[in-house]
Amino acid sequence: MNELDIAQYAARAANWESRRYFVRELEVVHVRPRHVADAPWRLFAPLQSDSDAAELAAAARIDVSHHDEYVAAIAGVGSMRIFTHDDIDVDRLSDWDCAERCRAMRRAISECAAFIGRDLGPLWWRKA
Repeated sequence: MNELDIAQYAARAANWESRRYFVRELEVVHVRPRHVADAPWRLFAPLQSDSDAAELAAAARIDVSHHDEYVAAIAGVGSMRIFTHDDIDVDRLSDWDCAERCRAMRRAISECAAFIGRDLGPLWWRKA
């Protein structure tokens, strides 16, 4: 899955409506609450935004655990994603520890939600 697919599947896991938009030469994902026709569309980038990732974790019911060497995102249906600091390029980051943890957290939440959205769909906790 590429980053846009991850964002769209993650939005599905959170039960949000999503669309891809082309902005000049960029392709981005916008979301809005499902079943609210007049709700505004907004940019959704959980791999880049801490607030989007935190909102996604709450909406998709994903638990996040921080450990010494890794960050884990866990959903109760077998969709567990663990990202260690070694999985992410640390040479690009200035504030290594904090930036690395935030990036690992965003990636773990986003990919966990994407697997839920791809395999189970919205409101997955009602199906278990």
